[in-house]
Amino acid sequence: MAKNDPVSQTDARLLRILQVDGRRSYADLGNDLGMAGPSAHERVKKLEAKGVIRGYSANVDPRAVGLGVLAFTWVTQAPGTITVDLMPRFEEIAEIEECHHAAGEADYILKIRAHDMEHLGDVIRRVQIIPNVFSTRTDVVFSTGFERRPLPLRRPADESLEVSPEPES
Repeated sequence: MAKNDPVSQTDARLLRILQVDGRRSYADLGNDLGMAGPSAHERVKKLEAKGVIRGYSANVDPRAVGLGVLAFTWVTQAPGTITVDLMPRFEEIAEIEECHHAAGEADYILKIRAHDMEHLGDVIRRVQIIPNVFSTRTDVVFSTGFERRPLPLRRPADESLEVSPEPES
């Protein structure tokens, strides 16, 4: 299976489970999938090796660590500099949680976390002084309905693979 190939139905089920609970034991995964724990472990390792599973992380509440301001900044690159990749410069700014190179009015979309509005202003100024940044526009988020949803793993032949987390016991 290449990285872009569709995953099998069993692997899709495994990925849905891991997206909801990345700390699930191999024994539990195997039980959920109707196979032995070592078989589930082997499937996970293959998906990791192929780059389908990129890693595991804790889902930290930004407000709990003092980062209660969320904003998206739309960055337009200076005319004639479109071949210059600004991502490495954006990556140097720790408050930028995500960076997307995009088509449309802006060249980059940055997801920024800040302590307060003053801190957000400081972060945006750091973005604005990067060489080849022409303009920025920032939208501040009032509230968030959801983030980091599990990916909808559907195969074209089986639309019934929609994810729904198992009820907690």
